[in-house]
Amino acid sequence: MFHVEQTQFVVELIEGLSTFGISLCQEQIDACSTYYDELIRWNARVSLTSIKDRKEIAIKHFVDSFACIQAVGKETTSLLDIGSGAGFPGLPLKILRPDLLVTLLEPNEKKTAFLRYLIGTLNLKNISVVSKTLREFAKPESVRMGFSSLITRALAAQEILPLAVSLLTSRGHVILCRAKPFDMSPEQHGLTLLSEFSYELPSGYGHRVLTKLQLKTA
Repeated sequence: MFHVEQTQFVVELIEGLSTFGISLCQEQIDACSTYYDELIRWNARVSLTSIKDRKEIAIKHFVDSFACIQAVGKETTSLLDIGSGAGFPGLPLKILRPDLLVTLLEPNEKKTAFLRYLIGTLNLKNISVVSKTLREFAKPESVRMGFSSLITRALAAQEILPLAVSLLTSRGHVILCRAKPFDMSPEQHGLTLLSEFSYELPSGYGHRVLTKLQLKTA
């Protein structure tokens, strides 16, 4: 039964990604299939996502995460996924761009246990999980690297922007995955609005806007 579920998931994933001109190799498809399998299995005992429908998971979690590549760009070499939850969008972006150095920031220990297990299961390299809040992670005494991009689907802009500058490399980016255009002034936080990407998820699953902010230079 679950083999059929996985097969249908893969079909819906591939069809959804074709909307954005994204294609996966067989190894990437297999990784997504395993990801889906483990997400469903773990979600039965650990609350990872409130979405239970297979197609909704394929589109709202996986396809939407892969679509973020529009804002990530080739200039991103290191990525911090803030409030990663069950790994979205950081893990799909890592699957799509194996060269990315990815950090998944998630304070919930049950979710970070899932993330660590999945990283091991998928044998992913140069990806780590940090079980802290953003405020804890951004403390000056924390030992960390600067990131070329920060991304989030979970936290509001007002939670991220005051802490973003201390986490970014020179001319780094903040990518906000939202349902509406950006309506704040980022200058007070040392950032400037660089671009916005709007798109519709397949099958009428909603409107999305990727807001890309850039660190201002002196």
